[in-house]
Amino acid sequence: MVARDALIVANPAARNGRARASVPGVADILRSHGWSVDIAITTCAEHAAEIAAAGEPDGPLLVALGGDGLVARVAEGAIRSGALVAPLPGGRGCDFIRAIGGSRDLHEAASSLPLATERRVDVGFAGATPFLGVATVGYDSRANDHANEAPAWLPAALVYAYGGARALAETRSTSITMTTDGVSRTFAGWSVAIGNSGRYGAGMIVNPGALLDDGELDITTVEGLPRWKYPMLLPRYFKGTHIDGIDIRAARGREIEVTAPVGQRVYADGDVVGRTPMTFTVEQEALRILV
Repeated sequence: MVARDALIVANPAARNGRARASVPGVADILRSHGWSVDIAITTCAEHAAEIAAAGEPDGPLLVALGGDGLVARVAEGAIRSGALVAPLPGGRGCDFIRAIGGSRDLHEAASSLPLATERRVDVGFAGATPFLGVATVGYDSRANDHANEAPAWLPAALVYAYGGARALAETRSTSITMTTDGVSRTFAGWSVAIGNSGRYGAGMIVNPGALLDDGELDITTVEGLPRWKYPMLLPRYFKGTHIDGIDIRAARGREIEVTAPVGQRVYADGDVVGRTPMTFTVEQEALRILV
């Protein structure tokens, strides 16, 4: 067990303010292990990245307390500074926490940090924006629009189902052009999900083969699927058994470009990061995390 200097970087909006309310308790847990703890409450996503970018490889541990978006922004800064990051479950989905096998109980996760070990993980890039989980184009992005607007009382496990149901009524299959490591193809489809950890939507395993340290991004495309089948797929997404090689296909690559349709919004780790055309890349073992 190592006593550390730690800086808690908290998103005050995560889980409708509950993440911020939990900061003193997390600080007390870490201090009970002999840690020196400071606190930084972020004012925006860019602020979180700036805080992490000001860190140092041998400086305070950056304890990221918020959702997947906050963890991604702390990672963005930490890639530049070389600082070590410890993600804690402060959001609704906590998909990166799930991917690294961490506890989604905040008290348990904070209490276990003194016994955690360092590892390096890959970081995906949607254009110039780093992401740890999944970047999406098409139906999945539209579902994210609605999921972000879901009522606060809705349980985390149902937020994406809510968003997906609303998106289903207004999304249409369209012509998608995608180039993977120089090989291009055009298909009629609903969505493209490009995964680093491969998880989104509070537990959905959209890219079942994704690994966080293989130097590649996994791709799941929904192509010839009839609209009426979509709701029936939801349980299979949580199990990671939805890939059939026909309507839902899996691929993998280091550089993926989605050029058409033009102007569609791209989400990464639950936040809008731009519009198509966009190129997605990966940097292997770019981030130090405490697991």
